[in-house]
Amino acid sequence: MTVLLHIGERETRLSLPGEAPFVLAIGTLRPGAMPWRQDPPSAPALESAIADVEDQVMPLLRRLPAGADLHSADREAHALLAWAGLGNGEGAQTLPIDDVERAFNELAAISLGRPAASSSLPVGGAFTAYVLILRECMHHLGFRTLTVAGPV
Repeated sequence: MTVLLHIGERETRLSLPGEAPFVLAIGTLRPGAMPWRQDPPSAPALESAIADVEDQVMPLLRRLPAGADLHSADREAHALLAWAGLGNGEGAQTLPIDDVERAFNELAAISLGRPAASSSLPVGGAFTAYVLILRECMHHLGFRTLTVAGPV
């Protein structure tokens, strides 16, 4: 079974074939109860958003089928593939959760004061929110990989 993930600006959708999508009130411009106040976000803002995203994601744990595969065609997912050195532009590619964690850790280090110029990732608030939401979905819902659809 495939779960299609789309993280938009104001909401996140997880869809199963033939069913109404699960819609979460989190997105790249609204990663939690409040939008980021600075760009890149501060460490306390990141921590607050993590808690808010977890609260949105956890109810889906028992509603999604066990062993499902997570798929996305989001532009940001393609950016993560390229950053991880995995995207070759041909067909679907697989992004392991370890690479998502590595990206999140890099963005978290920037929120703690590491210079943004030290990163090869996009370090803006919207991209940080995307990585945070993806990470929490994968981690809490048990997805070990994200299959990213062919070229955008």
